[in-house]
Amino acid sequence: MGKLDVFKITQAHGYIFQILTAEALCIGHLPKRKNYLLRLLAGGITFLLLAVILPNIITYYVSGLFSATVFFLSLGFWHFCCQADIREILYSGMLALFIQNLSSNVYNLVFYSIYRNISILGQFFLSVFLMVLIYGIFYFQIIRRFARERLENMLSNVAWIWLIAVGIFVFFLHYLFWVYGIREVWVVYPPLILCDILGLGVALGFVELRTRNADNEKLRQLLELEKKQFEMTKTNVEFVNQNAHDLKHYIHKLQRLENPENQELEEVLTQVEAYESAFQTGNAALDIVLTQKKMVCQQERISFTCMADGTALHFMKTLDIASLFGNALDNAIEHEKKEKAENRYIFLKILRKGKMVSIRIENYCETFPELSEAGLPVHSSKKDSELHGYGTKSMQYIAEKYGANFRIFSEKNLFVVSMLFPIE
Repeated sequence: MGKLDVFKITQAHGYIFQILTAEALCIGHLPKRKNYLLRLLAGGITFLLLAVILPNIITYYVSGLFSATVFFLSLGFWHFCCQADIREILYSGMLALFIQNLSSNVYNLVFYSIYRNISILGQFFLSVFLMVLIYGIFYFQIIRRFARERLENMLSNVAWIWLIAVGIFVFFLHYLFWVYGIREVWVVYPPLILCDILGLGVALGFVELRTRNADNEKLRQLLELEKKQFEMTKTNVEFVNQNAHDLKHYIHKLQRLENPENQELEEVLTQVEAYESAFQTGNAALDIVLTQKKMVCQQERISFTCMADGTALHFMKTLDIASLFGNALDNAIEHEKKEKAENRYIFLKILRKGKMVSIRIENYCETFPELSEAGLPVHSSKKDSELHGYGTKSMQYIAEKYGANFRIFSEKNLFVVSMLFPIE
């Protein structure tokens, strides 16, 4: 055993740069601690010193633990810099570990099977090329999307066990290859590549599953809440309609008793009759929703016009109608409240075309919002953060439930929601 040199730097220390770069891509979205730049500088210097010294000391006595030592030191560094739960850092670190391992194993497979005789400079450029290629693919295609999901949509306990088990297995294989000196045999790398892909699949797949389950649960809560709100609205509208009906007959009696040319009574009667016959689309549920939203539009000085054949919605359940049009009009009203009073405009059209029902809801929109990959607005304007953005998801869910085509797009200065339902 030779003399211990704690500051010795070898080609293996390139792993420090590789894992740190991968972690920066995967962990960079996490919230930062106070004085982040200062922590990044001081923590980075400390990490680099320890990442050189400590693995040299450990590998002097025990071989094969270099990468594991650097990896756990890097987790401590990111925990020092980021204001995040240790599980978030561990999860993001495991993603980075599998991506780095995948890049390294692809390089080793290519090098030992094809380009074994290239120069040191050629090895360097091959390594950098594959690292940039694989890191870039994962970052732009996968990591940026998953970075939006926070801890509540992360892994279940079972998935954590699988993820950590795969990580330990990868480290163990590397340890065996190092100890038994078979790192230069190219056939050992395809199994390692499969392990890395399995680890990434477990990490990303379970997050996707839990995210969808969380979305479905919030949609269920939203639909349940909308059901209660619709029942309350239905009761209120029926109560107001009945009183409007009674008030109309009472005014007619007053007109017969008093001056029949009384202008004030005429104006009140006109308003009452206009309200009583506000919407008669042929669908009671739709009438209730439109009546309630019409009152909101009047309060907010929003021009609301409607051309709707409610009978065309005979195939839809009452609560689905209430949820679909309630959310669509709520979103439109929330946006129009931000526009200038003279521009506030909402138009609803429901039209039957043969065996199709066309629904179009449009409102004035000066600045069209950014849309996600799913075609939905990225940000919701509603104040309820707990159900943030789920109104539009609920609309999409109901449309897809009936096999409809659901689209959101801009048309000049209009924000348009378009749905096309097939009917028998």
